[in-house]
Amino acid sequence: MSKKPQQKPVKPATATASGAVANKPIESKAEKTGGGMSLVKKLCIILAVFTFALYANSMLNGYVLDDVIMVRDNTIVAKGIKGIGELLSTPHMRGYLIIPNDTYRPLSLVMFAIETQFFGQSPAVNHFVNILVFIGCVLLLFTFINRFFDNEKPIAAFIGALFFAIHPVHTEVVANIKSRDELLCFLFAFWALIVFMKYMKEGKMMQLISGSALVFLSIISKENTITFLGVVPLLFFVYKNNDRKRAIAVTIGTAVSIIAFIAIRSAVLSAYDANTTTDIEFIDNALVHAPNFASRIATAVYISGQYIKLLFVPYPLLCNYSYNAIPFATFGSIGVLLSLAVYGFIIYFAIKSLIKKDRNPFAFAIIFFLMTISLFTNLFILIGAEMGERFLFMASAGWCMAIAFAADKWLITPAAALDFSGLKNPKVLAIIIPFSLIFGGMVYARNKDWKDNVYLYKVDLEKSPNDARLNYYLGTALAETVYPEEQDARRKVEIDSEAVVHLRASLAIYSLFSEANAEMGRIFDRERQLDSAEIYDERALKINPNHATATNNLGSVYLASGKYDKAIVMFKRALELNFDPKLAYFNMARTYNQMRKFDSAVACYKKTLEINPGYVDAYMEMGMSYFNMGRYDLAEANFKQVLTTNPNETAAINNLGAIYLNTKNYPQAIEQFKKSISLDAKYASAYSNLGRAYYFNKQYELAIQTFNQEISLNNKAYQNIPYIALSYKALGNMPEALKYEAIAKRFYSDFKL
Repeated sequence: MSKKPQQKPVKPATATASGAVANKPIESKAEKTGGGMSLVKKLCIILAVFTFALYANSMLNGYVLDDVIMVRDNTIVAKGIKGIGELLSTPHMRGYLIIPNDTYRPLSLVMFAIETQFFGQSPAVNHFVNILVFIGCVLLLFTFINRFFDNEKPIAAFIGALFFAIHPVHTEVVANIKSRDELLCFLFAFWALIVFMKYMKEGKMMQLISGSALVFLSIISKENTITFLGVVPLLFFVYKNNDRKRAIAVTIGTAVSIIAFIAIRSAVLSAYDANTTTDIEFIDNALVHAPNFASRIATAVYISGQYIKLLFVPYPLLCNYSYNAIPFATFGSIGVLLSLAVYGFIIYFAIKSLIKKDRNPFAFAIIFFLMTISLFTNLFILIGAEMGERFLFMASAGWCMAIAFAADKWLITPAAALDFSGLKNPKVLAIIIPFSLIFGGMVYARNKDWKDNVYLYKVDLEKSPNDARLNYYLGTALAETVYPEEQDARRKVEIDSEAVVHLRASLAIYSLFSEANAEMGRIFDRERQLDSAEIYDERALKINPNHATATNNLGSVYLASGKYDKAIVMFKRALELNFDPKLAYFNMARTYNQMRKFDSAVACYKKTLEINPGYVDAYMEMGMSYFNMGRYDLAEANFKQVLTTNPNETAAINNLGAIYLNTKNYPQAIEQFKKSISLDAKYASAYSNLGRAYYFNKQYELAIQTFNQEISLNNKAYQNIPYIALSYKALGNMPEALKYEAIAKRFYSDFKL
């Protein structure tokens, strides 16, 4: 009996989705271009066009939520390209406010600066770029899943990426300009994984360097990428593990990029004293003051279950989750038990797969989800929010991968995996068409909700009426955005009343909400209900003695109440608390003016102008201080400075005339007062001054005529009646002079012709 010749094992050229990848680069049938466009490129175009169509209506929206902080009112972003160096070397919020516990996420801000440089402040452009970046995220997820399948299952990868594109839970990230940081973090993270996959096949050093650089770009967009310290070794030691040395290199490259970021972040924040850990506020994350530790963990488990629920049933979608939108739970709650059951099952499945070493792709999708959502569960560390749909953005890719793997296993036949026929399968169509219509319709509708703050808050409050911060947000938006734009006085009062209703609702849910108390104080101050304003500002400061805005507002109440010494104390305290120094110095100057301490007022106005040289109101009021000091030359210079900015500023023109009147330069005074009246025919003060200028210039008939015009505008304008009497006397018309003398004596008992 002859022996069969021994055969050497043949190394496969390709591998399955869960198997090893050959070192030799592979070109799949789907990637071959031949005589036309490849299937992969066609699928990419379909994804890109469909995604753009879904989100195109978000370009009609304005600035919402933190868009104001990051773009509209960010002083460094406003510098355009010139501000890029500063953005790269300062804390995240530095262009808007100074806080002790800032972050370092410069990349999205750099993009906003570039967009501002070329397009100015344009929410439409900012939204358009957000859509483009999201399309990039969709295409990179498609590419990653297809590479995970060794480029042999593009139809399955397309289905997974399609669900990522149409999922309504992503609307917050795309429609909220500020969330560019989330988009860029995802974009560069998956780009890095794809480049690392190429490195695992080809071993080119440039690929390793490029992948590591992409990881760095991802993490300077947002810190979520730190979870890739687990994702990368999982992918390249367990699933794409054909070369152990390269897997080690990829893991080290990822770690070095993240460590470099941590070092840079620490240096930047420390340089600006912005690296201090501060307490998390109850209103933002009620878990900090849960009834007990068991309730805190149970509620966190429930919230973790809500993230999975949103993947399958994305309703309701909310822009905010704060106290008491999610009530405290116990381990006896149905929602907590269901969450434990679901997480227990998927964790068991993933661990079992790893132990068996069968490299089940579903296990990768599950572990990816668990790793990337772990930062936001509040199970391990408490973060600054109980829940947020944006926190699900990266993690939802794991869910979409699982959909792709399920489609490959149960819906798409091997023969249709590389052909459009895979999408024509009735089973496939029965899933993607209804979901595309339902989810796509939800995305389109939700985009409209993000058009402005007031509309968004009203829509979301209907779904979550017990959210203290949402009520506060709506009240504040009405008071600070809608009110200033309204011209009708009666409607303004109605707007403030509506704002107070929502602020009261916020305080009814959480009475120790310092921000809501401060906003109530601000509204009552504006409505001149000073006693109520003082009560609410003092409440805010009792809750939070370091509340800068409430401190400044209480100073304003004291100023309006004539409590000038107390007002000065509050404004100085506001400066210590890093309240807007321009406003703090300006308010202090106004107070000194009322105290007739004009030298001190001028010093504070100058401080204001050092901070903001273009602050016109400071020039105007400093001019009045100099005027009251008798320093007419300096007063004139300040009023003229106002007019260089606004040549038609009637008050400044009138004030110039007053200077000329006081210095007896009557012809020039008359010229200025007449100019002021030509710009505002109902400007009573200008008529009063013009009449006096005519009188002192011995133009008595014109003086009488002008004073009568003033009285026609204001029938309580008694102060110039003596001048009318004196003018008639100068004209020799004693009957009229005596008539007006009698009228004047009603108000001025000592007046005599």
